[in-house]
Amino acid sequence: MLVHQPLPGYWYANPLGRLQQVRVVLYRNSERCRVAVENINGKRQLVNMEGWFRLDLTLHSHRVERRRRQDSNTRNY
Repeated sequence: MLVHQPLPGYWYANPLGRLQQVRVVLYRNSERCRVAVENINGKRQLVNMEGWFRLDLTLHSHRVERRRRQDSNTRNY
């Protein structure tokens, strides 16, 4: 299982390929305590951090791919 920290605005895929987006990460006493996720159909769910890691999600966001390409292009100069 690839473990990823929840990043608001990023998309993640579950083992079946269904997408979910992290909408909000809630903190209590400077520690992450809950994550609000929304699936592609707009259904939202709030999970605690233990539940987040049990979702078995992998990062899917295109932002990451774009950033990696930009970083690699910058390093070539």
